[in-house]
Amino acid sequence: MRKDIQCDVLVIGGGAAAGKAAIAAHDGGASVAVVMKGAFGTSGASAYKIAEILGYNVADGQADPEDSPEVHYADVMRAAAGMADPELAKVLTDESIETLRDLERLNIPFHKNEDGSYFEVLGCFATKPRMHLIPGHAEPIVHAQKEEIYKRGIPVYEWTMLTKFLVENNQVCGAVGLNRQGETVVFQAKAIIMGTGGAGQLFSYNINPSDITGDGYSLGFKAGAELINMEFMQAGPGLIYPCKNMFNSWLWAFHPEVTNGRGEHFIRNYLPEGMTVERCMDLRSGHYPFSSYDGSQWIDVSIQTEIKEGRGGPHGGVIVDFTKIDLDKLPHNARGEEIRKSWNITVNWLIENRDLDLRTTPVEVAILGHAINGGLLIDEHGGTTIKGLYAAGETSGGPHGADRLGGNMVLTCQVYGKRAGLAAAEFIKQVEALPVPAEQVTGETERLQMLLDKQGTVKPHHLKKQLQEIMWKYVLVTRSEESLTTAIEKLQALRRTFETDIVVNNRKELTHAIEAENLLLIGEIISRVARMRKETRGSHFRVDYQKRDDEQHLYRIATRLEGEEIKHRKIASDPETVRRFPYDIVHA
Repeated sequence: MRKDIQCDVLVIGGGAAAGKAAIAAHDGGASVAVVMKGAFGTSGASAYKIAEILGYNVADGQADPEDSPEVHYADVMRAAAGMADPELAKVLTDESIETLRDLERLNIPFHKNEDGSYFEVLGCFATKPRMHLIPGHAEPIVHAQKEEIYKRGIPVYEWTMLTKFLVENNQVCGAVGLNRQGETVVFQAKAIIMGTGGAGQLFSYNINPSDITGDGYSLGFKAGAELINMEFMQAGPGLIYPCKNMFNSWLWAFHPEVTNGRGEHFIRNYLPEGMTVERCMDLRSGHYPFSSYDGSQWIDVSIQTEIKEGRGGPHGGVIVDFTKIDLDKLPHNARGEEIRKSWNITVNWLIENRDLDLRTTPVEVAILGHAINGGLLIDEHGGTTIKGLYAAGETSGGPHGADRLGGNMVLTCQVYGKRAGLAAAEFIKQVEALPVPAEQVTGETERLQMLLDKQGTVKPHHLKKQLQEIMWKYVLVTRSEESLTTAIEKLQALRRTFETDIVVNNRKELTHAIEAENLLLIGEIISRVARMRKETRGSHFRVDYQKRDDEQHLYRIATRLEGEEIKHRKIASDPETVRRFPYDIVHA
């Protein structure tokens, strides 16, 4: 069975980036269709309640009159350490205030002070308190955009997984996929916008829903688009028992007791001379993601190593205990008051939503894969290296670098979702609709049928579990020439297993097989570019090259597919821009 659908602009995904893009393209006069592989409102990372709050950066100058989009831009560039596109970063910060107004019009429930002003905190790698907080992570944004999309009558195709972009002469003309009924679905479109999130399911411990499997990266890459900055993978501590949740950075400011499964206080064993556990925790309280820049990295390195070497607790993590903390020991200044308020938000949310009281119950923590700072290489309109193909949010790369400001990812969804939607609506006015290439559709239909007929012995979810263990053990946080080479070799062996010994018994398993195939590809790309970067920079930490090296590595790595071969090219960063924004943000 085959189902054909026509539209001007096809938007892929159900999260904050895709929703914004669909609304913007519709505003631009295009006929729009939205497709996602799950249910609208629950599909994607934006709708996943993994944290008590969402940080959203807007330099409105309310908390600090000296803050501005220019200061915000400087913070982005410092954290990027030469790895962000300056033009894309400038667009992001310049248009942030406009997106705040857009979200207010959608009645997004920001946390506010008693006087009605925004409650703003100092976010990761920032010099000014500009992070606005939204309860329930990005779910309120997703649901507000969902209501707006349905109100406009934009058709939404749920439970439909796209597996191939149709491209003629480096221009998209549609996509092929499968729906839950097993029908082949063929979209004819003049433009496609990807808001498909990242690839957090690469890691056995991660902070993403099960459907974040690198689909957009893989689709775009196989179609001919370039990827950029894929080695800069964010990771950070997260609760794994008695519930799964982010471990927000401010919690380290309370100096909780941390022990391994043997009851040993292990962090001090990893610290360089002159560093104390308390000082390391204070530095770690300034940002959620792991970073190599300020001395806080030994928290994550020690936790990751203890678990890798088998010294975790009964549920696999290290034990973190807040039951003896004293709020009065926090400094009695603006930062201390901010952390106390944040503590109350965290404690109350975990009680109400996770049935966990941090004040009475020790927890187990591991290092979780979070978000990728890279993605499909885009221009200032969200356009990729394929005409008519756009990307926004975590699917795109360029606005972020070696480290990313906390509160900038969903901001990126809003800024570049809108830009991509408007650009796609303009693009479709300038081109004629290309016919659907029948041979490409036939070829993809036959490929999927061959997968469905596979009668090996390895189930897709077992293969996925193996690749997650490989990526978590050899690539996340601590990397070396040896570990990355091992990861590449093991992933390539798994790819051979996929090709020869996978078994697919039904439509659901076919989806899992395609996801595993996507993760294998993206995992190998991340491992390859990480091996190329023989230095430590931001979230990229090499135990065999622990220093940043601007003389040899002041460039970004773009990755493309030529035939069946993965190729890389280096894009030089401007040394003067890097000198203007020194990597020196330390608060604690």
